[in-house]
Amino acid sequence: MKQYYAQPSVRNDWERLHETYPEAKQMTYNQKGYDYLMENCHGTNVRIEEKYRNKGNKYEITPAQEKIADIFTLRTWDNKYYHMLASKYHSLAKPHSALASGHFEKITELPQKTFIENSTTDLRNLIDEVKHNFGTLEDFFG
Repeated sequence: MKQYYAQPSVRNDWERLHETYPEAKQMTYNQKGYDYLMENCHGTNVRIEEKYRNKGNKYEITPAQEKIADIFTLRTWDNKYYHMLASKYHSLAKPHSALASGHFEKITELPQKTFIENSTTDLRNLIDEVKHNFGTLEDFFG
């Protein structure tokens, strides 16, 4: 008898950012830390993590998302998008409530209301605020 089943090789139906932003490149199934890439005005690929949440649920992230994502995106029950820079999320978020009981799948959480109050609906302008501190290949070889 099988003890496990392979996961499907397609993403779930919750991730729909590319329907609103066709320039958003959806990552392959099981990508760690982020779901989409969008290029900003600096020529930088910005890493975006999208989450769907029902009304009142918290916005929670994993350790990989904490380290990798540049922008966190929330799609709400009424199909509205809210976007926040990762640095702002990290400054507002609290350690996840399940950490105390030994569950480490999620690292931090933020109430949905707080996320919405501190976010923007303008993703295209927000991605232009992202500047990575790592160099380019031209800098490395230059």
